[in-house]
Amino acid sequence: MNLILLVSLLCYICLPASASDDPGGTGNIAGRITTSDGQPASAVTVEVEGFRKIAISNDKGAFLIKNVPSGPRRVRISLVGYETVIREVTVEEGRTTDVAIQLQISQTQLKEVTVMDRRNRLTDKKSDQVARMELENLNNPQSYSVATKELLLEKNVQDYQTAVRSIPGIALSTENYQGTSEVMMRGFSALPYIRNGIYFINLVAGDPQNIERLEAIKGPAGTLYGSQGVAYGGLINKVTKKPFQRRAGEVGLSIGSYSFSRLTADLNTPLNEDHTALLRVNAAAGWQGSFQDNGYARSYMLAPSLSLQVNERFEILVDAELNSVNRPALTSYPVYSAAAAGYKRYDEVPLDYFKTYGTNRADYPPSLTNNFFVQLNHKLGGTWKLSANIAYADFHYNGGTIGLTLGAPDSLMRDIYDFYWDYNSIEIQPNVTGEFNIGNVRNRVLAGVDYQHIKTLATGYWIGPVDTINYTTDFRIFPVKPVRASQAYSDAYYEADFRQRTYAAYVSDVISFTDRLNVLLSLRYDHYDDGGYHYRNATEKPVGPDAGAFAPKLGITYQVLKDKMTVFANYMQGIRYIAPDMAGNTFKPERASQMEGGVKIDLANGKLSSTISYYNIEVQDKVRPSPANPNISVQDGTQKSAGVDVDIMASPVDGLQIVAGYGYNDSKFTKDAAGKEGKRPFATPEHTGNLWVSYTLHQGLGIGAGAVHSDEYFATDDNDLIMPGFTVFNANLFYNKPKYRLAISVDNIGNERYFNFYGTPQMPRRVVGSVSFKF
Repeated sequence: MNLILLVSLLCYICLPASASDDPGGTGNIAGRITTSDGQPASAVTVEVEGFRKIAISNDKGAFLIKNVPSGPRRVRISLVGYETVIREVTVEEGRTTDVAIQLQISQTQLKEVTVMDRRNRLTDKKSDQVARMELENLNNPQSYSVATKELLLEKNVQDYQTAVRSIPGIALSTENYQGTSEVMMRGFSALPYIRNGIYFINLVAGDPQNIERLEAIKGPAGTLYGSQGVAYGGLINKVTKKPFQRRAGEVGLSIGSYSFSRLTADLNTPLNEDHTALLRVNAAAGWQGSFQDNGYARSYMLAPSLSLQVNERFEILVDAELNSVNRPALTSYPVYSAAAAGYKRYDEVPLDYFKTYGTNRADYPPSLTNNFFVQLNHKLGGTWKLSANIAYADFHYNGGTIGLTLGAPDSLMRDIYDFYWDYNSIEIQPNVTGEFNIGNVRNRVLAGVDYQHIKTLATGYWIGPVDTINYTTDFRIFPVKPVRASQAYSDAYYEADFRQRTYAAYVSDVISFTDRLNVLLSLRYDHYDDGGYHYRNATEKPVGPDAGAFAPKLGITYQVLKDKMTVFANYMQGIRYIAPDMAGNTFKPERASQMEGGVKIDLANGKLSSTISYYNIEVQDKVRPSPANPNISVQDGTQKSAGVDVDIMASPVDGLQIVAGYGYNDSKFTKDAAGKEGKRPFATPEHTGNLWVSYTLHQGLGIGAGAVHSDEYFATDDNDLIMPGFTVFNANLFYNKPKYRLAISVDNIGNERYFNFYGTPQMPRRVVGSVSFKF
């Protein structure tokens, strides 16, 4: 009831007085579309960007879109086999604006029409989720980078790790010991817990088939995204595919090295004649062997999405994403014990690159992820809209790790840890967006509330040491049957029952003093109600914090060159609530503050787009494990991270595409335990970067090549072991036609031997061939 009252209050405060009575401030857009030979173009999709107003041209090429909010609007026209066209029009209240479009644009028309060429489809930064409102990149003081589904398709991406490493500037993307996809951003670890702007926890990465785009939103973005699932260096937002208004489909098959095979399907259809009910279903099934002596993965994904246009004002979007992943116990490699054994570099440790020292017999039931998402969009009047997001997540993780510890010379001790996690959450997030003017000053406003309820039950079983082997001469299969932890103990080594509620409210205003100068003001209040952990065998139930905190965000943009170049600056904060430790100690929120400045460029009708920024992040009140007892935490740390981010997207000539990113980072502990102050956090290389260059002929034949690079870095916070850097080269040859697509890709062409930041050997050279059919 309190939530409903708060939403109502926000609507009342934010809406202009006439919004509840006036349905108007709208007009119509009508037009006729022809092909390059002057013939009518039927079944063409016409969309008013940002309003989900869509029409399909009839057999005469004509279309009509009613009740479009008045003002300058962008109309997108797309048809398979033709260049997408964007036309800027001005909609006048109570009138119909006429538009004439020819799909093949002449040189004289290029002054009025922007052709969304291949470069734009690969790197289009348009997003209504980064700022939670429709805000152009040049007017957004937030630094962010994207990888679109078109870029992932061109690179023949087959897994989530490679998908994330396609984002400009992201180089360290890895799978941790539980199977979670993890990236390093601006010196901090980030996990893929944001989906369509909402927090969805997941310990397995899932299949990339349902990705519309990946958005790397940089910096401690807690003001709009909250305290959960957001790292201090940023977050990865996975935007999923949505239904559209024509019948289409695509099925594909990929086969590659190490027993790899993958089936995909993407099917879309209107469910009624007036196209107000739309259904899209994405599905994938994958099987992957291992280049090592043990290891496999079987994954399945089903993602239906349903859109219902109830009337001109009200729309419902419902989608689900169901994942199943099955794999044996992963190996936890001896990163920390390597330094104690006297090694200075991890590549000097004489373990066999092609052995896991584990077994496929340590198998587990599949891990299941069931995510459900509902969005209710209601047009309140004029430019004002209410969007209510409801998300439910149900997650069951089943897995384990076989731990390796280096001891005496050539000695390797092995243990096992089984981990089972049942998790479910519900999140309700209504947002109101709209515009109003104060004199000549334009205000674009977002106001929302956020409620989240989480329940988890985590259980761990451990036994060790199981055995000790001489890894240079003796390799015995891991004796899983007599010692598997969950079978060996009737009581859990670790069990925690946890409940948490978070209440939040936030407001954001983009103030346009002129068409060049914009100021963003945002503020969020989070109240965190931690029900506390209940630990097995604990004498008391620790009670967590019940407290709140504010997180502000300020930003400014100024277009030095109108619609071409912007200078920007921001100050933002992010907070993180920390659960009580096993001794019942509670902590105040950690807090990160960032100052950032830079330039955004969009030149030559989109032929060159770039963001260059400098950032400085400081984290206070960091919680860390006590050196005396890993079950107890202390809160006394500070950490700084400063650096430069660069992303570049260019299309200097027709068919040539360049996507590049570079990052420089200087991180250090400024206050920590004795001996750590001044040291770099683990997995924070100074220089990272990625590059992808492709060239496509008009006949659809294309070739692409690229690289991912990371400097060497420290494998531990103690800075006593160096993880070697790497440069991995990839290439792809593709042939794309309207009815089918062929591709063959080679990953890690140089057969580089390298490791993730947990010491796990990474895949050597892999060849994958793909074929897909479109209809």
